[in-house]
Amino acid sequence: MAITDGPRDSGYQPSPRLREHTTAWEAARQAPPKARAALEDGIAQELTDNRKLNLPTLAEHLPWSAEAIRLMMAGRGVPPRERHRKEEGDPPVYTLSDRLRDLLAAWHQALDDEKKAREALEECIADEMRAHPSVTDAEMAEHTPWGWNQVRLIANKYRVPGKRKRANEHKLQRGTSGKPLSVIVPFDWYVQQPGADQRIIKEASQKPE
Repeated sequence: MAITDGPRDSGYQPSPRLREHTTAWEAARQAPPKARAALEDGIAQELTDNRKLNLPTLAEHLPWSAEAIRLMMAGRGVPPRERHRKEEGDPPVYTLSDRLRDLLAAWHQALDDEKKAREALEECIADEMRAHPSVTDAEMAEHTPWGWNQVRLIANKYRVPGKRKRANEHKLQRGTSGKPLSVIVPFDWYVQQPGADQRIIKEASQKPE
């Protein structure tokens, strides 16, 4: 059995809804890195303003360990920590500054918004595939931010029926004697079959050299 991409003649065009969700996710995924960078700057400022704030204490209020924060702050010019002296009495109870609390909340919100936008896009892709059963994974992938393998995972996640193939994509090859030798099938149909060779799927997922 030979494998081919098959013809691209379904005539599928992405709906305005799919375009909107794609644009929304592309915008949403830009926010977390920016919010993370602002949060790291805020942590550096917090440590600069309070030199007696040690990393284990700060880590109790953040989603990272003291060691992770230390590595995060490397090269940022954060001054060394000052030890608390016994004669100074009990150390003050540390709470996040309003600025750092807001930056942390903004980062979490950006992550949540990106997750929701991605889920909405994935659900939209699944709806498109249900509405256009002749569209293959590879064809749909041409209109999404991902490759055919991710589209296939989305289809499986949302239980899209595996009917995205066309009869004219299956071709019989005969030898010189006229005896049937093999059948050419579309690749994205082949990978959905229970007996598909995982070595072929893995090789196809790799970028050509």
